[in-house]
Amino acid sequence: MKKAAPQNKPSVAIIGGGIAGLSCAQHLQVNYNPTVFDTGRIRPGGRCSSRYPDDEPKVKSQNQDSILSNYIIDHAAQILMAPEGDAFDSFRDQVDEWKQQGIVRSFPKDSVVEVLAKRADGCDNDGSNATNGIPLIQPVDSKHMYYCPDGFGSIPLNMAKSNDLHIEQDVWISPSSGVKYVNTKSQPQWSVQTNGKKFGTYDHVVIAHNGKCADRLMSKTPAKDLHSLLRVDFRPYVPDWGGKKMTLNSIYSLTVALKMGEMEELSQIVGKDVTTAFIKNEPNLKLITNQSVKLGAGASGKNDGIEVWTLLSSAKFAKKYKGPQENLPQERVEEVTTLMLAALERSLGLKTGGIHEGAVKDSRLQLWGAAVPLNVWSPTEQGDDSKNYGFMYDGEHGVGVCGDWLLDPSIAGAWESGRRLANWMSFSLEEDGKSNASSVGLPSLGGEFKQSRAASGSGIGNVR
Repeated sequence: MKKAAPQNKPSVAIIGGGIAGLSCAQHLQVNYNPTVFDTGRIRPGGRCSSRYPDDEPKVKSQNQDSILSNYIIDHAAQILMAPEGDAFDSFRDQVDEWKQQGIVRSFPKDSVVEVLAKRADGCDNDGSNATNGIPLIQPVDSKHMYYCPDGFGSIPLNMAKSNDLHIEQDVWISPSSGVKYVNTKSQPQWSVQTNGKKFGTYDHVVIAHNGKCADRLMSKTPAKDLHSLLRVDFRPYVPDWGGKKMTLNSIYSLTVALKMGEMEELSQIVGKDVTTAFIKNEPNLKLITNQSVKLGAGASGKNDGIEVWTLLSSAKFAKKYKGPQENLPQERVEEVTTLMLAALERSLGLKTGGIHEGAVKDSRLQLWGAAVPLNVWSPTEQGDDSKNYGFMYDGEHGVGVCGDWLLDPSIAGAWESGRRLANWMSFSLEEDGKSNASSVGLPSLGGEFKQSRAASGSGIGNVR
């Protein structure tokens, strides 16, 4: 039986407008007044985001006439996975709703493949004699995989608009002074500000992002127990036993517009109906997506003959060639672009220089510095009740944390973590708006980091 909403809804500041933060806000709305603070320049979404043809460039004189500006581009998340098991029942219900609304679709049969090393018998995929370097390409089971026909950015847009969420967009809450704890006799409160602008005081705060900023954001608050889990390492791997800290990898995302007729068509190698390929035969790459097949032209047709591909690097490659995420030097952009295209040539058996400068009509490179969690926090006594894990909450100070690193490195994990935190905060809310929610998930209550085998294996999250 649902509890009646309190007459005076308490306020919540949610720092981070990715899937976890939006899900938390969505599920808090009945009992709270949530405000989401998101750093995205145009729209929320975090790693579940897309670039759209109508997007204004960051610098108005930049990229306005570029070829890629005419296309919908998924530059981070490429696959939505709906995990099996009781713990994700609610998320699968949400996926079914998104399917009915046309926001997500199942991948067509055999449109997701993996690229392996050349067959040991020397034959091509159809059994004929293979050319040296031609890889084995085989379909993978994609029955629980989904994509978004209008780009993955349509998921957070739907979550924000359909629930009429209050979002402060393009707002960066300073990690050093943006959030301050204000202790009152009746209830803990938090002040939120940025660049001298005060947004007000909130009854609760939720940290819905990770990385160094989240660590610093809570470092000067009295919520020391909760803060200790926000400390982070950036590495391309974690030990089998899970490690001592949250560990995030880094990934380069390269999108290129290739002119067909000036080079061998990649779609003829991987398959003309293939949208996505897991790369298993090249250490510098993890996944490639044919955006032209998955999302269509996304333009008026003036770029006929163009194939748009997105390449996701391995974490080891990204660490080796890492640069300042927000301002990559042009020399590093050119170097990484060249190296990733060379890796694609090796993977698909193209001759060296096959993807030559004349065929690359446009390109964009992005570094996701805090990309994918490689381990997850597992409380000692989570039991069989899913509402007791997958998030953290400090009842003494009125602060919670949600994110995929607390449950499963995936869109599903982020969404479910936000939902569970919201439900926990709502369950013990009194009619006068005061919360009696107890602490859960904190390290002092017991727990350990465990390696995510799925994320460690794929390098790009739990997507298979």
